[in-house]
Amino acid sequence: MNVNCTSNCHTLHQAPGGGLTASAGNVNLCQSCHKSGGLAAGLPLDSADRAQPAVGTGRHHAFDVAAVHVGLGAQLPTDLQMALRVMNGNVVCSTCHDQHQASSARGGTPRIDAPTRTTALGSTGSVTSGGTFTGAEGVWYLVAITVAGNQTAARFGYSKDNGTSWFPGSCTPGGVTTGCLTAGASVALDSGVTLSFGAGNFTVGERWQFSASWPFLRANLDSGDNTAADKFCRDCHRDWVMTHTDVRTYTGTFRSHPVGVALGANGLGYDRPVPLDGNGAAQGSAGRDANPTNDYRLDAGGRVQCLSCHGIHYADSNTVTVDAP
Repeated sequence: MNVNCTSNCHTLHQAPGGGLTASAGNVNLCQSCHKSGGLAAGLPLDSADRAQPAVGTGRHHAFDVAAVHVGLGAQLPTDLQMALRVMNGNVVCSTCHDQHQASSARGGTPRIDAPTRTTALGSTGSVTSGGTFTGAEGVWYLVAITVAGNQTAARFGYSKDNGTSWFPGSCTPGGVTTGCLTAGASVALDSGVTLSFGAGNFTVGERWQFSASWPFLRANLDSGDNTAADKFCRDCHRDWVMTHTDVRTYTGTFRSHPVGVALGANGLGYDRPVPLDGNGAAQGSAGRDANPTNDYRLDAGGRVQCLSCHGIHYADSNTVTVDAP
């Protein structure tokens, strides 16, 4: 089932929520799908899992809480679009996320969802997705079997507009099938996305759908130094931001680890040239561990940023475990 405007999010008349939404309150609306059994069950967002800094629990950045918190150095965002979505004084999902646009220009790590069978006609084989999404905008893929066969002989096409048009261009489910793709262990679609067909037979007309997307950010992730470029975490938490120079005149008030600077920028020679991975080996070397969620990420200019160390969602602050989904 595809997500659409009026079935899942909006109600045109007598809507219970502001903005003609199907649920009252932004967080409630998001959680109506991001829950066990919901359309976004693969990415659940339980209020019980939100961070409680004074307690030390949680695995999500706090949401549905006051945007201004003196003790935690949190202020109203200066970004206009984010500020417009501080609702009743609270940070909500849409303060940080733009539910209508998933753009690579905003940064973040892309995600390819697992395929869900939408039309079941007796196929016994499995379909899994893979690759690294490189598209400029998020995409919803619909896959249709056009010629029956096993995991190496079946043929298929895919659509990115819910079946209005199909790829390859000469492949039309229910029509011309000579140009369709052949199933296999790793078949390239586009934008870095692949499909793998597992052992079994595939029936004509069977369909699967899945998404490949960026994280629907409202503003660009932090990049550059602290005086210019893009600020995301550094917007609301701007009073805590320090460089290595600020550390030398530290007054004892709560502040951040130096951000907006490169490794070794202090010139004192004690920073490592590259960060270590969770297994103690240099990150990216032959000793790199198999857990990508504990990787230390510098920005495009090689600078330390807030998200170099911190995760926003599904982060348990344990470098040994995998932060998932």
